[in-house]
Amino acid sequence: MKPVRLLLTPPPKIVLVAGLALVGSVLQAAPFLYSPGDLLLAFRQTGNADDLVVNVGAATNYTSIPDNTTVVVPALSSELLTATFPSLNGLIWSVSGATRSPQSGFPSQTLWVTAPRLLAEVPASAWLRKGQFVQGNAASQIDAVGVNAAAFSSRTPAGPANTTTGVAIPVANEAAFTQLIGAAGDFSGVFQGNVENTTADDFDGDPANVSRSDLFELLPGTTAGGSINTAGRHLGFFELKPDGTLIFSTRTAVVPPPVIQSINRVGDQTSITFATVAGATYRLRAADGLTQPLSAWSVGSSLVGSGGQGVLQDTSGSPVRFYVVEVNP
Repeated sequence: MKPVRLLLTPPPKIVLVAGLALVGSVLQAAPFLYSPGDLLLAFRQTGNADDLVVNVGAATNYTSIPDNTTVVVPALSSELLTATFPSLNGLIWSVSGATRSPQSGFPSQTLWVTAPRLLAEVPASAWLRKGQFVQGNAASQIDAVGVNAAAFSSRTPAGPANTTTGVAIPVANEAAFTQLIGAAGDFSGVFQGNVENTTADDFDGDPANVSRSDLFELLPGTTAGGSINTAGRHLGFFELKPDGTLIFSTRTAVVPPPVIQSINRVGDQTSITFATVAGATYRLRAADGLTQPLSAWSVGSSLVGSGGQGVLQDTSGSPVRFYVVEVNP
């Protein structure tokens, strides 16, 4: 399905400024807009000087998108990313949001959090609903991400990495996302698991690469007719692409991981045969050993599935060669 652009913007805010002496500094800043219940897309990268926080709109914008719909999230731009990070390789990212009091029909301490996919085509396991007290601890950390970003932005000059929808914050600053998420990606131990995904080491080197995380809505388990430790509601998935595009999709079809049916070698030419799903994109990765992670394997030929057998070929004189076929639904 061809992506369509849907405007997902954070709710407007009214900022009152008292005193003529403050007017000049306010005009020079570009205060990041945030309200509880907004979804916050956060990026960090090992060794990078700054984190990046982007407001991708109110959570309610994502709770009623029709099934099998794909939309482009306009709040993220390649300009924001390139102004903050040297590349998109090894980029750690997540989306989270929370209510602190009842709003828009959601009880207080409702959470929206991503779960990273280990394989792009395989959905992540659902996060579980917890009680209001437990979710309140995570909600407090998530809310602080937005509050801190807005405060830092308001006292920082406007620029490519300081806008109303996105702001870069030095990692060492107390307002940085790194200070709140913690090393394990679980909001410093108050959430049930790691909400962050990490792009491959060669992510921005191939336009076919994608990084996907599923979005779950967690109503407190003691409210809204649910019980503690039941699965949260799956809303869809976010997909980050090497060109800096972020999409949100409610597609439910899952393309199974391809299974190699045969490998035939003639001289230095090897043909790998496997079953395909119509419309899915397949590509070959190869390596001469198993000491490197899959993301470091060389990328070879690719094809679009027809629903029948597919064949990808590799040319190598190495006496020992290992292959993996990847799929992008």
